[in-house]
Formats: sequence, structure tokens, C-alpha cells
Amino acid sequence: MLVFKRLIFPCLLLLALPTAAFAEENTDNCLKLGADESLSGFHPLFEGLIASIYLRAGYCAISIPLAPKRIEMMLADGSLDSDWFRVEGYADQFHLDLMEIPIPLFQIDAVLLYRTDSDFNGTPGDLQGRTVGYQSGFRWLEKGLPALGAIPIEIPLGVPVEELLKRGRFEIYATDSARAYLILQSHNGGQNTIQQTSWKKLSFFHLVHRRHQDKVDALKREIKNAMKAGEFDQIFALPGLSRVENGPN
Repeated sequence: MLVFKRLIFPCLLLLALPTAAFAEENTDNCLKLGADESLSGFHPLFEGLIASIYLRAGYCAISIPLAPKRIEMMLADGSLDSDWFRVEGYADQFHLDLMEIPIPLFQIDAVLLYRTDSDFNGTPGDLQGRTVGYQSGFRWLEKGLPALGAIPIEIPLGVPVEELLKRGRFEIYATDSARAYLILQSHNGGQNTIQQTSWKKLSFFHLVHRRHQDKVDALKREIKNAMKAGEFDQIFALPGLSRVENGPN
């Protein structure tokens, strides 16, 4: 945890600058970005980086922390302009009003958390007939778990996963490697009671509403420039996240 803090706090001073600059201005005309509030302590890093990318592309942008389902609703009714990031293929499958900026931001692992005394063998093939919890709004799990024969149980953000596993509310909790890290840290690591396995890799993309199609090229250019300049290295160093394999250099 000490290493994590040493990484986070110097970055905050640098990356918070664009957002702070916007705070001194009238932000009524700024683009409003949905920001997944379940990212918890990672939030300031993403907020500052995304704000600086929009600024260099020529746009004022402010991020609004919300639950994933709330972000979907506000994008649908026009209250939001963009979504920080969603799993590859999300726009085509779940929200046709959105467009991916065609450059992957980062990669995470799909993760299964389960009690050490469980008879679950840790593989997707053993999910058949088992109860599996997942965070509300995680569409890739909402769709993918039934396809694996699992019995999905939607869980609101903030519910103590370790406690629900202990009480048998579900046998397994499906999430991603970044949030798995945060979950385990919030439960003192869960080293003695919870184990985890990864079962596939997922790439995530920034999304904009189709009414902002004219901004896609500029945002793609500045995301790529930020990656080349090493600005995403702070993101790739976060627990559970990594550079996309065969992604842009």
C-alpha cells in the first residue's frame, strides 16, 4: 500500500491542474463526462489525465462520478456527452448512441473471487449452475455470465463482497482486476479467506455520444500523443491495469 501511495500522490499534483483550471471558469459549456464512481482511489488520476487530453484537443471537459447504470441513463437522455471508458464492443452491443474512440486505453483481466474453502476450481467452465455476483452496470458480465451457465446476481456498488461470500449470498464474485484489488484492500487483503483467478483479458475504450462525432479525430490524436509522451504510464502502473498487448506505442 505504501508503494501505491507514493505513486498516487505525486501524480495528483500534476494531473489535477487542468481540472483546477476549469474550476476557475464557467463550466456550463464544458462537455460532461460520466466517470465510474466504483474506481474509488484511482479516480483523480483518470480525471486529470482525461481532462488534459480534452483540453489539448480544444475542449473543456468536466467529469461527474456516477454509477455505471446512471451514466447509461444520462447518456441516453443527453445529460452527459461522454463515458470515461467501457469494455470493447460495449457501444455496438448496449448503447448505439455511443462511439468508441478507436484507440484502446488500457487492459485489465476478468477476475473471479471466491472463498478459499470453496470447491470451485477457478475456471469459467466450472461456473455452470453456480451463483455469481457482479456489480450493477457491468454489462459484459450481465451478458457473459448466463452464457457460461452461471446464475448471475446483480449487486449494488458498495456492498461488502467478502461478507456476502461468507454468508453464501453467492459462491463467486466476478469483476475486473482493478476493482478486485480495491475490494481486497478494503477487506484487509482477504488473504486468508479469498482467492482469485483471471480468465481473460479485456481492452477498454473512451466513448463519446454520436452527436460529438466531429470530435473523435482530435480526441484520438491527443490520446495517442499522451501515450507516446508517457502520460499513460501512471495508469498502466496502477494495480490491475496494464498496457494493451499489441496496442499503440
